[in-house]
Amino acid sequence: MAGRCPTAEGNGSEPMAPISTTSRAFGTRAQMSSLNAAIGLAQLPYFPRAERTRKALWLAYAAALRDIDGVTLVDVDIEHAVPHLCAVRVRTGRNAVFRTLRQRGIGVGTHYPPNHTQPAFHPWYRPLPSTERTGREILTLPFHQHLTERDIERVTAELRRAITTAGADR
Repeated sequence: MAGRCPTAEGNGSEPMAPISTTSRAFGTRAQMSSLNAAIGLAQLPYFPRAERTRKALWLAYAAALRDIDGVTLVDVDIEHAVPHLCAVRVRTGRNAVFRTLRQRGIGVGTHYPPNHTQPAFHPWYRPLPSTERTGREILTLPFHQHLTERDIERVTAELRRAITTAGADR
């Protein structure tokens, strides 16, 4: 029996595997807890509805953002993916736009700063100008399946105003 059942410590390794392993590259390891797995299984029947809603909301954002100068929607292959974020590139004044939207009660974010600029990765830093420019431009808009199209209209109207204000402040 012991030879056929992987141990928690071995994570499926062969019996009599080496006592230690060598990591050849930086990485992470994550395991889902039984509680999280149970929650996921309980929520699974609701996924098709959440998928339809998220795709519809993303398409509503795409339509509302289409004519805002200086803002480009980060495209998602909506036919083959379920978006979890709605990210845009703000070509100039992203930080001013961010602050303005936050002051107006819009929960925007800045996912994700480039890894190579983070302190944990300092030993491997090298200039990546395109990545760094994109990192300075990315702004994430509120996005969850409980949003309404009216919420999206408000967010994009405030974004348009913030872009105009940021342009006037330059």
